[in-house]
Amino acid sequence: MKITRIEPIVVGAPTPGSGLLSNRNYVFVKVHTDSGLYGLGEATLEGYDHTIRGLLKDLEPLVIGEDPTRIEHLTQVLLRQKFWKGGILKGSAVAGIELALWDILGKSVGLPVYKLVGGAVREKIRVYANGWSGGATDPVQIKDKAQEALAAGYRAFKFSLAVASWPLDDRSLVRKIVAAAEAIRDAVGPDCPLMLDGHGRYDAKLAIRIADALRDVDLYFFEEPVQPEDVGAMAEVAGRVSAPLAAGERLSLKGEFRPFLERKALSILQPDLAHCHGFGEGLKIAHLAEAFSAWVAPHCPMSPVITAISMHLDAVIPNFLIQERLYLNDWRNEVITEPLVVKDGFLDLPHKPGWGIELDEALCRAHPEIPIAMPRLFREDGSVCDW
Repeated sequence: MKITRIEPIVVGAPTPGSGLLSNRNYVFVKVHTDSGLYGLGEATLEGYDHTIRGLLKDLEPLVIGEDPTRIEHLTQVLLRQKFWKGGILKGSAVAGIELALWDILGKSVGLPVYKLVGGAVREKIRVYANGWSGGATDPVQIKDKAQEALAAGYRAFKFSLAVASWPLDDRSLVRKIVAAAEAIRDAVGPDCPLMLDGHGRYDAKLAIRIADALRDVDLYFFEEPVQPEDVGAMAEVAGRVSAPLAAGERLSLKGEFRPFLERKALSILQPDLAHCHGFGEGLKIAHLAEAFSAWVAPHCPMSPVITAISMHLDAVIPNFLIQERLYLNDWRNEVITEPLVVKDGFLDLPHKPGWGIELDEALCRAHPEIPIAMPRLFREDGSVCDW
C-alpha cells in the first residue's frame, strides 16, 4: 500500500452569534492510497486557510509513494527534512497528514485507533462546551445561552469575554468578567465545572486580580491567563491563584511544554491534535504531562472531525481531564455521517475502525469556502489588544 495523493477539502463554517467569535473554514485532509483506502485528518487553522493548503502542497512530495503505515517515520520526514521545524502553521499541515495516516492504519487492520496504542482506559469521554454564548457579553444573554447549552446535555462550560483590556488594573473589565461568570453559575448551578479562557490577553498582575475576583465562582481552570509562551509570567500567576492554569493550544511540540511543567506553571496541558503535529505528538505530550503529575484537556474548538479524533487520545491516557467541544446546534454537527451526541456531559467512545467517522462529502460541497475576517480588538486609545 502506497500513498498516491493528498487532498484538502475546505468547508465554509461561519459561526453564528454576535460577531465576537471567529468564523472559520474547516480544512479537512484526505490521504489517498493505491489500495483504495484513504484516511481523514483535520488541519483547520482559522484565518490561515491559504497558508495551510500551500504547506500541504509543499509537503506532499515527501510522502507520495511511501507506506502510510510508517507513521512515526513519515512524521519525522515531514518535520525534519525541509529544515524548518515546528510552529503552529507547519504543525497544523503535518497534523492533517499524520492524522489521516492513523485513520488508514486503523482501517487497514479493522481496529479503532485507540486499540492500536494500548486500548481504552475509560468507556466514555467527559466533555465541556465552548462557543455556546455566541460571543455575548451581556449577562442576561449569557445566562439564557448557558441554560440552552445545559438543556443540550452539557455539564461543563468555558467562557471568554472578547473585550479589549488595559494592562495591570482594568477594574471595569474585572467587573464585566465577574458578572458574566456569576450569570453562568446562576444558570448551571454550583456543581458544573466553569472555565475562563483569557486568550493570553492579560498581564500577570491583571490575571491574578481576575482570578482572585472569581474565587467565589470556583473556576475549574483558568486558560491562557497570560501570553502562552511566557513561562515566567505563567509561573507567577500559578503561584498566586487558587484556580489551576491551563494552556497549550499555541504550542506545537512536546519540548515547548517541558519548561511549563518544570516551573509548575501549568496544571493542565491543552495540546490541539490539529496543530501539534498530530496524534503521535499529542500522545507524547500526554506522557510528558503524566511524568509531572499534570492533566491533559485537549484543545478542540473546530469541527466534529477533530473532536472525534481527540476522543481516541482521551480514551488511552490515564491523565485525561476533560475534552473541549464547540457547541454545535446546526448543520456543522452533521459534517460527519454519524453526528456526535452529548449525553449528560459525556460523549460515547467510537468503536469503528480508524477514527470511526466518515465525512458527509455532499454536505461539505454544499458549504463552499468563505472569506474569513476574524475579530480584532483595540483599546480606546487605538492600541492593539490580543484577540
